[in-house]
Amino acid sequence: MGRRLRAEQARFSSPPFGGLYIGQPEKAKAALDAWKKSHPAPEVKLSEVADHIDHIRQVAGIDHVGIGSDFDGMPEVPQGLEAVDKFPDLLVELLRRGWTDEQVAKVAGENILRVFAEADAVSARLRSARTASEATIAALDGPPTSALSH
Repeated sequence: MGRRLRAEQARFSSPPFGGLYIGQPEKAKAALDAWKKSHPAPEVKLSEVADHIDHIRQVAGIDHVGIGSDFDGMPEVPQGLEAVDKFPDLLVELLRRGWTDEQVAKVAGENILRVFAEADAVSARLRSARTASEATIAALDGPPTSALSH
């Protein structure tokens, strides 16, 4: 959900900054639906996603670019990239733009596999250097105190 949409949602139903329709969920929903209709989400195309990936490659380098597949909770998706089965189309777009097979392979998964392997190596090194802590929060911070008791 976009920032502007969340702000409007809060304005219609959430105190202290809004709450025009507190306790009136039907009116809040109708107002939000009307706002959405007058402020449609922009249409994003697969080529624009490729533009962003190109930009990340230019700024951070090819070894720091990857794509993921968490479509959960996305109310809108780019046209042509509605689900993971469309990832090949995105990779073809990168190839069309002059990316090499090696660069596309990094974006498609090699980069994340490298990062996971590095994280696993650090984990193994730390495990061999010391045992896992068994300290509890109470032992580290002392007994809990109530903010109201001050």
